[in-house]
Amino acid sequence: MAASQDILRVLNLSAFNKDCLTRKTLLQTAVENCREETVLQWLRENSKKETFSKLVDMFDYFQKHIDEEEKKNHSNSVDITFMAHGSISLPMIPACCLLPLSSITDVLLHAPWNCVILGDVTYGVATGKIQPQHRKFYCSKKDSCQIPDEKHLPTNLPDYWNSMRRAGGQKVPTITLSPVKPPEDGFWKRYESLKEKHGPPGRNHIIIPFIVPGNTSQSVLLCVVTLALSLVLLKSRFKATVHLCACLSKSSAETKLDKDHLQQQYSYAIDNTGMKVSADMFSSASTTVQKETPAQNGCKVV
Repeated sequence: MAASQDILRVLNLSAFNKDCLTRKTLLQTAVENCREETVLQWLRENSKKETFSKLVDMFDYFQKHIDEEEKKNHSNSVDITFMAHGSISLPMIPACCLLPLSSITDVLLHAPWNCVILGDVTYGVATGKIQPQHRKFYCSKKDSCQIPDEKHLPTNLPDYWNSMRRAGGQKVPTITLSPVKPPEDGFWKRYESLKEKHGPPGRNHIIIPFIVPGNTSQSVLLCVVTLALSLVLLKSRFKATVHLCACLSKSSAETKLDKDHLQQQYSYAIDNTGMKVSADMFSSASTTVQKETPAQNGCKVV
């Protein structure tokens, strides 16, 4: 029995060492291919921290998906929608750290800060049908909501999506993502229902749901997701605009965020705000998600 336990410990240690070595290789590749000084500094400061503990897992996860998508009739420029559950918290990081390599041309957030979304938003983003004018806001509190839906419309909401490339060095909250859990997950079921009714995403539109069989409780930071995906794309034929379809509500009621800063950065919703789409999205002929205004030059942290 003791011998078996010793062997198991050796195997686990071997796997740990292999993971560390692979993570070191991936981070070194990122540093060698990164051209933004702010991102380089961030990578170096966090290279030995827990921040990148899931990097190898996410790299392997994306590798399988992108290998399959490369066999399809996509052009070299694609839109990738990443579907997950999400929340926001401190610390704040420069927005440009969410697109560390040139293989990702932009990362678009479709919900205002402190807002949840429904599966119909994911369907609209994944297919390219959604436009800013299709957004509808409501009270997500199921019982005893004291604020009418129209009061949940964020103040001065921009008529474009929240582009991390455009944000540059502006600070944004840490975004933590957790897996969707098919088949019973309501977020997933709504997307699947709309896909069956209205059709799947077409050419140049790739959706990657965050599904982890057997370990659905694990979470990962968006900055790790985009780093892993950018490394996979680096050796593929694709360059991608990445769309995040996840809730961006506070991780807990006690989370203290700078509302004024986030309102200035894009838009901040009051607590218990949800976002869905209007019915006219499904009759819209548009199949291209609106792109953004020109990005700021460089990544000067502000």
